[in-house]
Amino acid sequence: MVHEDDIFTLVTRLPLFLPMYLMVFSRIGGLMIVAPIYGSQAVPARVRVGLAAVIAMAVFPIVAPSLPTDLSVAVALFGSLGELLIGVAIGLSISLVFSGIQLAGMVIGQQAGLALGEVYNPVLDTDTTLLGQVFFLTALSVFVLAGGHRELMRAMLDTFATIPVMSYRFDTSLVELLTGLLTAVYGIGLRLAAPVLITLLVVTLVLGFLSRTIPQLNILSVGFVVRVVVALLVAGFTLSAGRELMIDSVCSVLEALRQTLGLVA
Repeated sequence: MVHEDDIFTLVTRLPLFLPMYLMVFSRIGGLMIVAPIYGSQAVPARVRVGLAAVIAMAVFPIVAPSLPTDLSVAVALFGSLGELLIGVAIGLSISLVFSGIQLAGMVIGQQAGLALGEVYNPVLDTDTTLLGQVFFLTALSVFVLAGGHRELMRAMLDTFATIPVMSYRFDTSLVELLTGLLTAVYGIGLRLAAPVLITLLVVTLVLGFLSRTIPQLNILSVGFVVRVVVALLVAGFTLSAGRELMIDSVCSVLEALRQTLGLVA
C-alpha cells in the first residue's frame, strides 16, 4: 500500500527526474524518427511518441543510477541533442540499407518501362515505382521475420551500457560509417538489380535482331510487353534468392554500428 508520504516524496522529486528522463527519451526518440518499422510515416506521430515514452520509462529505472542528478532543464535540452544523434544514427544506418533495396526496384522499373506510374512509400516518405515498393516491402517483411526489429532495439538499448548519458562525444567514426554506408547501399541495389538488367539487355539485343530480320513485326508494341513480362519474372526470382543478401546486409550494418559505438556483443 502506498502511503501519502511516499507520494509526496515522489512528487517533490519529480522535477529532478524530468531532465534525466528527457535524456533517455531523446536517445530512444531519435530511433523513432528514421528507423524502419519504428519510424514509419504510416504510423501516427502520437503512437511513435507514446511508444518512445513507454520504452524510456521502462529503461529509466535501469540507467537512473548512472545518470547525473544535478541536471537543469537547460542543460538537459542541450545534452538531448547528442542523445538524439545516437538514436538517429542507428535508425538512419538501417534505413539506408532499405533505400538501397528500394533503389534496385526503381532501376528495374525504369529499365522495364514501369516507371510511368509512381507510388508513395509512407515508410521512407518518398515517391517510388511499383517495383521499388515491392522490393522495399519484401525486404521489410524479411527484416521483421528475421527478428531485425528486435536486434535494432537491442542495439539501441545496449548503448546505455557502453555510452552513458551525456558522455558521447562526436567524432569522425560515425560520419565515416554513414559515408561508407552510402557507398555500400548502391552496391546492394546494383547486386539485386543486376540479374534483371542483364536479362533485359539480352532481350533488347534479341528484339533488335528480330526487328532487322522481320521488319513487318511491330517491335515497339511486342517488345514492351516482352520486356515487362521478363522483368517481372526475373525480379520475382531475384527477390526469392536475394533474401540472404538482405539479411546479411542488415547484419553487417548492425555489426558495424556495434563496433563504431563500442557496443557489447
